[in-house]
Amino acid sequence: MGGVLALSRAAELHTDIKGWLEASGFEDVTVTGKENDALNTVICNKKPRLVIIDSWFYQDGTPYRIGELVKLFPKLNIAVVSVHDFPVSRAPWFIWEGAKSYLDLWEGDEEFQRGLQIVREGKQYISPKVQRLIDHFEEWPDTKSKITKRQRECLVMLCNGCMPDQIGEMLHISRKTVYNHLNSLYAVFHVGCREEMTALAVEMELITPKDIRLYNKKKERLLLPEWAVVKRKCDRFYFD
Repeated sequence: MGGVLALSRAAELHTDIKGWLEASGFEDVTVTGKENDALNTVICNKKPRLVIIDSWFYQDGTPYRIGELVKLFPKLNIAVVSVHDFPVSRAPWFIWEGAKSYLDLWEGDEEFQRGLQIVREGKQYISPKVQRLIDHFEEWPDTKSKITKRQRECLVMLCNGCMPDQIGEMLHISRKTVYNHLNSLYAVFHVGCREEMTALAVEMELITPKDIRLYNKKKERLLLPEWAVVKRKCDRFYFD
């Protein structure tokens, strides 16, 4: 078996990631940003003993894409590393989809380093918060159902403002398939459009503020109008 294959879309950080993993005791580390079929080719050629993947590698579609990888490579040992505050409420799906381990930097450096050591030894590690959540369920959800899990991923991405083309790219499915899943969602929840679906998902708390990520970073560049500044001050006065 080969060494360690680390997946990160931040090409400018590949050298740093490789150095960090090697300093943490991992040997024969290769870092790549390849995805989809190109990633499958890398896995076939390298035959890694361990794949380390950033929780946001495929944005909200990462758990689903891990499930697809495990179907192709059933013996693949996948460890998910969360350094960008991936919502804990959705983190168990990584394990349910077939990842062996889940490490969360936000559980503290000491616990994170302990997890790294366990994974380096080839054993399973799941961060305590996520393990407690998994233990709460008597049965794991049926992740083999393509329809329901793709609906879930489509819903999250829809509420993040992603267009069908973007959703299809992240999930590696056609635009037509995306529309089929969205239409199925509309039928299940008796709504007529994406705006109604988004509003209902928020009202029913199927989507929480933790699930919302604006990937284009527009919010960092916006100069808020006066009414928006006042609203935020009022909200913080009552809720902070």
